[in-house]
Formats: sequence, C-alpha cells, structure tokens
Amino acid sequence: MNFEGKSYIITGGAGGIGLASAHFLAKRGARLVLAGRSPSPEGLPNGALYVPCDVSSRQAVDALIATAVEAHGLPDGVVTSAGIDRHHDFFALDDTAFAEILDINVLGTFRVVQAVARLWAEQPRQMPASYSAVLVSSINAVIATPTHTAYATSKGAIAQLTRVLAVELAPYGIRVNAMAPGTVRTALLDALLDEKPAALDSIHARTPMRRVAEAEEIAAGIGFLLSDHASYFTGQSLYADGGRTAQNLSLTPISGETP
Repeated sequence: MNFEGKSYIITGGAGGIGLASAHFLAKRGARLVLAGRSPSPEGLPNGALYVPCDVSSRQAVDALIATAVEAHGLPDGVVTSAGIDRHHDFFALDDTAFAEILDINVLGTFRVVQAVARLWAEQPRQMPASYSAVLVSSINAVIATPTHTAYATSKGAIAQLTRVLAVELAPYGIRVNAMAPGTVRTALLDALLDEKPAALDSIHARTPMRRVAEAEEIAAGIGFLLSDHASYFTGQSLYADGGRTAQNLSLTPISGETP
C-alpha cells in the first residue's frame, strides 16, 4: 500500500490502535493530523501534526478539521479511533455513565465524520476514486459480554452508523467502513493483565488463534480499508478477532477444551 501524496485525520491518535495506524500510514508516505485528549503524547510519527481534541465537543471537532485542511488541504480519509471502554454492573450503571460512553464513542464519531464529509461533498469524487472513512468498532458490536452494556451498545451503533453512512454518502464518492477488532495488546490490556494475569487464559480460551492481536495488525486492516485496494468495500465491518466471533464461545472455556 502506498499513501504518498495523501493525507489523513486520525482521532484517538495519541495511543493504541490510533497511534499504530498513524505509524502504518506514515511509513507509507501519508501526511497525518492526529487528535487526542493527551496534551503532549509521545511516540508520534515524524512529521505528524498533533491537535489536542475532545470529540465530545463540536467546537473542538470543527477546529480539528479546520487545522487539518489548513495544514494539508482536503483530507483523503479519516479514522475515528477515539473511544472509551468502561465496565459497569448493569444495576449500578446510571444515566450519566451511559451517556458519557455514547457521547464519545457514537456522537464523537458522528461529529468527526459529518464535519469531514461536508467538505468532501463539496468536492465529490467519481468512483472508483473515493474518500474513505474508517470507524473503529469492536466485536462487541455483535457479541455480548457482562458489564459491557454501554460499551457494546455504542459499538453496535457504530456498526449501523457505518452501514447508513455508506449508503447515504456513496453518491459523493465517499466509502465508509468499520474495523472491528477483538482483544488487542494495548496499554489498557497490559494494565488489566497486571491486575488479573489469569484473564489472559480466558482470552486465549475464547480465541481460536490463542493469542491477542498486536495493534499493528489492526492498523494494517485500517490501512487496507483506507486504500485504493478496498475501492469496492463500503458499509462493511471487518472483524479482526483471531476467529472469536466465528467460534462464538462463552467467556469461560467449554468443559474439556484445551485453553
């Protein structure tokens, strides 16, 4: 994949999948504007412009897009990786906590894509040339796990948002897809495993490939969806999960199964 001469906006670009995607694209020639809540993140690709941005603020999102356009012109694509994942016992989950997750994960994604797509619609492309939006979803869009009511709801909404936008924006030469990973090696996962090392056995037991993904592997899928190689992909959720959704196991190993 070659991204020479192309520019992209990545939210959630200060770490995890967003940062891994930034490095993947930068190594292949892309010009990047990264956004995140951190005021001064480390490890950004050389030449990447970083803009502190809270996607729960429409004003902040509009400022981000304006900065990106000023720096590199109209972007060729956007990756919405900003999001939060918090566990809540269902009976303890209140309106405020539920709304916060939906505001960042769903409305934050909506705000960013809408702001960019408005500009794209003013300069539509003729397919197979296209603009590309990749929304970061999750296997939680299609599977259910305890204590994930708000998070899973938000990712289910992202999956449907992807389909609706793909249909509505296709006439402007805009493709919209979702990358839906399973368990990924990130700082958040490392912190969980430091606290509960046995959780890794459970993760492996429900994953046919018996390992977690590296962020770089998810970034490669995002790069594909952004690229011209995916010119006929739109409205799709690409599940990079080591076979977990295919296997459809519960959280605990089936009796007699080798973890």
